[in-house]
Amino acid sequence: MHDPDVIILLFASGKLVCTGAVNEKMVYDAAEKLMQELIQKGLLIR
Repeated sequence: MHDPDVIILLFASGKLVCTGAVNEKMVYDAAEKLMQELIQKGLLIR
C-alpha cells in the first residue's frame, strides 16, 4: 500500500501484521483501505 506507506501481511487465519506506520492513525487507515479493496474484489463479505 502506498497511501499510507505501510506493509500489511494477511494470514489465512485472518490475523494480520502491519509495519511501517508512524502512528496509530496510519494503522487504522491502512486496515480500512485493505478492507475496502478486499470487499471490492469479492474476497471479504461485510
